[in-house]
Amino acid sequence: MEFFVKSAITIGLPPAVLTFALLSLALWISRKGKHEISRWVTGLAIVFGYALGHRIATGSLTLIPHSSEQWLPLLALISLLLSLIDIVPRIPVWAKLTWRTLWGFVVLGVLLFPATFLSASAKVAWVLGLGILLAAVCFCLDVLAEKETKTWLPFTWSLVAVAGSVSFIIAHSAIVSQLSGVLASVLGATFLFVAWQKDWSLSKSATVVFVVLLFGLGANGAFYADLPIVSAILLWLAPLAFWIRFAHFIRQFPNWAQTFISICTVLLIAVLSVGFAIQKLGFPSGGY
Repeated sequence: MEFFVKSAITIGLPPAVLTFALLSLALWISRKGKHEISRWVTGLAIVFGYALGHRIATGSLTLIPHSSEQWLPLLALISLLLSLIDIVPRIPVWAKLTWRTLWGFVVLGVLLFPATFLSASAKVAWVLGLGILLAAVCFCLDVLAEKETKTWLPFTWSLVAVAGSVSFIIAHSAIVSQLSGVLASVLGATFLFVAWQKDWSLSKSATVVFVVLLFGLGANGAFYADLPIVSAILLWLAPLAFWIRFAHFIRQFPNWAQTFISICTVLLIAVLSVGFAIQKLGFPSGGY
């Protein structure tokens, strides 16, 4: 237990501190009246926070990745740059869906290209299917972030990343588990910031960065470790469960109950991901 606590502090604390510092920069920019730019800097904070944690966990941060998980910081950075498209005034919905779908294909293509155990046709099928799923999750989560600017949205993202970390260690991938822990710490810092600054939006850049990292970690766990694909899909879909807050029968409850039900629904799906991994693989017993 002492080892895990020390690891959490060593790997998780520096990214969280950097993320919070950069979010403070976003706040300063927002107070200057540049709200769209401040949203982009919010995504920048997550990218840089994760990149620092990635460097600490893996010992490397390179522009020429040599393994699938090494692509994650670069893919997150490119996602951030592409999210500048959303700053264009009155960008139509079809354009938002198009660039996310095309980028989803690229992300999954890059991650699955080294998978020599997959045939070419299997790679194409997985890239198309998961690329479309990435785009759909990204778009729906972005709309959710526009509607829900309260504290609890980044909190649920952090819970999903924690569940992912547990799933990946069960799937015999300690490094991907640590990277998911890094993402959880970065989102935890984001949660604290949003708790401090009420009604802070995570739409646009922050959502696409989070979704790309979540899909990247899940793909690494499912295709290069032993994570059941069902567990990965549940992790990818879990953040969308917060949409239940806007269901008609939920709106009849008090505000605190709506929030509680929404968080529990996200957590339930994330825990189911862990449960599927345990059912198939059992509890971890070494060999990472």
